[in-house]
Amino acid sequence: MIQLQRIDDRISESAARPFATPGVRSYHEYLELARIPPAEGVAAKVLDVLHRRVGQDPLAIDYIAEDLDLSKRTLQRRLQQQGENFAQLRDSLRFHYAIKFLIDQHMSVDAVSKALDFSDRTSFTNAFKRWTGLSPSVFRKLFRDYA
Repeated sequence: MIQLQRIDDRISESAARPFATPGVRSYHEYLELARIPPAEGVAAKVLDVLHRRVGQDPLAIDYIAEDLDLSKRTLQRRLQQQGENFAQLRDSLRFHYAIKFLIDQHMSVDAVSKALDFSDRTSFTNAFKRWTGLSPSVFRKLFRDYA
């Protein structure tokens, strides 16, 4: 009886934690982390421009400022007045699209890196590890069945 209870305990623990590796979250937790936060004012405009440019045009602040008919410095100042930061806004959008591209669209790591305007695959891999604790290829292997 005690042995069965221990097995039941392990089953309920493994259901709560789908992976035995510490620090690995569920797919739904990663989706929640990658959710783009609501924004207002200039930050919302920046996110709109970034959304339109993903996969097609560079995501550098110079181009975003130009699309908004602002100088780079004015854009930075207006974001700062709202308590926002361009790099953080772009990072949240990149994280969101990285998961979408890797899992939903089955894009290669190189293709995702290019679509999200990283300078190279290594830069994308390092950013993805910072966001998830996993490399993009490991993430895809773990969650490819969720698409």
